[in-house]
Amino acid sequence: MSLVTSKELVTKAYAERYAVGAFNAVNMESAQAIISAAAQKRSPLIIQVTQTTLNYTEPDELAALIKVLIDRVDVPVALHLDHGRTFEVVMRFLKLGFTSVMIDGSLQPDGKTPRTFEENVSITRKVVEAAHALGVTVEGEVGTLGQIGTEDRANLTDPDEAARFVEQTGVDMLAVAIGTTHGLYRGTPVIDIERLKAISSKVGIPLVMHGGTGTPDDAVKAAIASGIAKVNIDTQIRIAFFDAVREAVRKTEAEHAEAEQKGEPKKYDIRKILAPAREAMKTAIIDRIELFGSAGKAL
Repeated sequence: MSLVTSKELVTKAYAERYAVGAFNAVNMESAQAIISAAAQKRSPLIIQVTQTTLNYTEPDELAALIKVLIDRVDVPVALHLDHGRTFEVVMRFLKLGFTSVMIDGSLQPDGKTPRTFEENVSITRKVVEAAHALGVTVEGEVGTLGQIGTEDRANLTDPDEAARFVEQTGVDMLAVAIGTTHGLYRGTPVIDIERLKAISSKVGIPLVMHGGTGTPDDAVKAAIASGIAKVNIDTQIRIAFFDAVREAVRKTEAEHAEAEQKGEPKKYDIRKILAPAREAMKTAIIDRIELFGSAGKAL
């Protein structure tokens, strides 16, 4: 199926009170797992790539691979840039045919230093103008999400500020800081559902939850019922990958020890390591798709 925009997917999800999972791909196996899971569950899908991918592989290589995989399934899929920090980075991904982009104007390019509200509005509006001219969806962010292992409650999204931001930028969906964090939580997270409800009532557009990994299932469901239409999942996929690789390596080492005792050659098959990891990622993704309520919602 051909690519669609995230706006098409999240608008329907927002109206019907389910969420579309946005899963991060970093290589062939993760992309295969993500797309296969969505196809199996007949779920709309957002597959996303972060700008840090630029440090690992050329984004055109990964984008080409993802597009081939998308063409083989008959569920709607959007290709999304996650956490673009600069206008130049976003433009690079737009030129690659991404149908959805996030400009994270809440932070400076270092990913740590907060931008002022005015700076956030300025860069986001610039991206919106460029992206909308190409028919591409734009996600913005107001407030600051907790970073890995931290819950920063001092910079949660202010409902009134969110409303002004949406009005002044024209974004299609908005990432909000309501107590979630990137990576794993150190303790039990406190998700501010009342704040989320207030934001949703004021902005009237689909909202996005970042830091979905580790957020209690009941909190995720409550958030979806309160306006979240896109949930980002990355760390949970990584954990599934690492656990499966660790077990596959253990089995391979046991086989090597047995072969050595028998005087037989050791076999080194990378596929025996990566295939179980791909399946483990797929299982984790299916679990989230079912939680988000998007199974069977493919148009």
